[in-house]
Amino acid sequence: MSGLLDICTLPRCLVVPLLVFCLVGLSLHSRADVSAWAGTIEVEVDGTAQFFTPLQSHYDVNVAGDVVNVRLNQTFVNPLQAPVNARYLFPLRRNAAVHAMTMQVGAELIEAVMQEKTVAQATFEQAKSEGKAASLLEQHRPNMFTQRIANLMPGSEISVTIEYAHPLDLVDGEYELVIPMVVGPRFQPPPDTLSAMVPSAADTITASLHQAPPAYPPVAGIHVPVEQAGDRVSMNLALEAPLPVIHIGSESHHLNIQHRSSNQVDLSFAHDQVRDNKDFVLRYGLAAEHTDAGLLSHWEIGEGGYFSLLIAPPAAPEAQTIVPREMVFLLDCSGSMAGLPMQASKAFMRTALKSLRPQDSFRIIRFSDSATAFSQAPLPATPDNIQRGLNYTAQLRGSGGTMMSEGIRQALAQPPVANQVRNVIFLTDGYIGNELEVLQLVETLRGDARLIAFGVGAGVNRYLLDELGRVGYGFTRYLDSTQEDETVQTVAENLAARLQTPVLTDIAIDWSALPVADVHPQRIPDLYVGDTLRLTGRFTQPASGEITISGRTGLRPLRLSQRVELSDSEQQPVLRRIWARTAVDSLMHMAVTPPARRAPEQDDQQIKAQVTQLGLRYDIMTRWTAFVAVSRQIVNADPAGNLDSEVALPQVAGVSAAAYPNTPSGFAVPEPSTFSLLGVLALVCGITRWLRQRTRRRSVISRPTCP
Repeated sequence: MSGLLDICTLPRCLVVPLLVFCLVGLSLHSRADVSAWAGTIEVEVDGTAQFFTPLQSHYDVNVAGDVVNVRLNQTFVNPLQAPVNARYLFPLRRNAAVHAMTMQVGAELIEAVMQEKTVAQATFEQAKSEGKAASLLEQHRPNMFTQRIANLMPGSEISVTIEYAHPLDLVDGEYELVIPMVVGPRFQPPPDTLSAMVPSAADTITASLHQAPPAYPPVAGIHVPVEQAGDRVSMNLALEAPLPVIHIGSESHHLNIQHRSSNQVDLSFAHDQVRDNKDFVLRYGLAAEHTDAGLLSHWEIGEGGYFSLLIAPPAAPEAQTIVPREMVFLLDCSGSMAGLPMQASKAFMRTALKSLRPQDSFRIIRFSDSATAFSQAPLPATPDNIQRGLNYTAQLRGSGGTMMSEGIRQALAQPPVANQVRNVIFLTDGYIGNELEVLQLVETLRGDARLIAFGVGAGVNRYLLDELGRVGYGFTRYLDSTQEDETVQTVAENLAARLQTPVLTDIAIDWSALPVADVHPQRIPDLYVGDTLRLTGRFTQPASGEITISGRTGLRPLRLSQRVELSDSEQQPVLRRIWARTAVDSLMHMAVTPPARRAPEQDDQQIKAQVTQLGLRYDIMTRWTAFVAVSRQIVNADPAGNLDSEVALPQVAGVSAAAYPNTPSGFAVPEPSTFSLLGVLALVCGITRWLRQRTRRRSVISRPTCP
């Protein structure tokens, strides 16, 4: 055929490279077509083609005063020719009260019901077997949920809307809103390590409180390179503040910001949709201190009242009241910390070490597959020792697993230095699967030490880090390692400046004659500079009065008064669910406490029963309650032939691919440009080999032969 290459006439050494080149081009064309269709991802897993259900997510966020209400819409699409059962692992804020769910299937809108988890699972499985569309929302950790979809039909979609609420955080004088959008990888230590850390933990109900779904390979789900996951998240946010907003912005995402008035702001992503590979963080400040913004109350007919109270700490103690410190720096050097997270940790360490006072001492411990220490004993904070510490941290690298328990043992098991307050500064992304055991270990070994947790990364395990600060009687802050170097350095310097003793300890609250009950948290933490204390509780009748907050600041006792107005208005109905969520958190905190330290009425079975009762009464998600929705109509006549599919998760921004050792081989394929280069190289190598063979043959022909 004129103008076409006859492959049969080519030398054999050129046939295979040319075929590779052509097949790469065809595969790229096919891959581009598939990827452009509704975000479809199809790869090879264990030699079998695996299809991943496309997903689109949209957040409608309303911030009014101290309360955040979120509607998260998840749309699952099936572009295949066969019905699908899909599953999606995703994050939510750890203290969010998830209180409603609806499912849209065609023209049918179904309101989900709250059931005890095993009942909800049975309801879902029955609906799936009957060919009905169904969705099941389950909590596996306080910040990790799964959405399961049954009978997603060819060419159709199922839309699920989740509603949750939570109080707004006030951190370092600014309001901070965090919307988790990505689940990171999880390292799971061997079982024998867990049993050695916390004896008999495996024999209790609490041993399974924080287990992720066992079918996910790794613990946190199936991740894909962010380029394949695509942009699939949008957001509209409406803010109404009690005072004029003087500055507002996000270091995590580019935003469109529109000011409707001095205290009303609308926001959305600048590029409409973004990749869900990092958490969304919004910070804003108000024109003046707003003392009433911290108190909210709601009266529910037939139940009584609910309140939320925000308490700010006093000013920082004077320098002469700050006692000497033993500073123990505990650095996560696992594979997930390689690259940007490790660089951010080093930026913090440079500032923190240089900020030590002459009366302080310090230790540095790094952990990955094992834990090693810079020095066996605390070193005085002399200029020479500080320089040695700087040289040591500068050569640290991220690789291997996350044996966090070994680092905690080294940090806490050694006797403290006399006449010094021990502060353990923990830098980690928290990507582990054994949170319960680690928290119990800290509870067991902490003594009088205070643990300060710094989360390093763009999508860290905020549940673990927040709990480390709570259990360790310290505080938690976050450092986004994907920001500009100047921003990372500024944040690192601000964090290092926070490493002082608490400004208020031994806190107690006298409610006087106010008719309050069931106040949480039951164990009030110490307060550091920039921290606030939020209390939620119930009241039996409207009342007003003064509460007294007592404690110690430095070496001096302190008493503060605050006016409280508990009204009978019905302005904030979501407060009842926020209170219930906080009560659940208190019970789950008790589950982390080693059994020997609990009261007799706080055993595992009673904790489970109380959490389940709260979930069912207030329609909120817990470890043992779940939302399930089932269509009235049968949509699938042959549900037994459904395909099982996951929704792929993007890799966390800034986290090395080394943190995803269990990622299916199909995900690790090079980018299209790399494929093209490989095809060209294969063809070039084939031509070179052919030319060498021809030269070799000509040399043999021209050489004289022996008679």
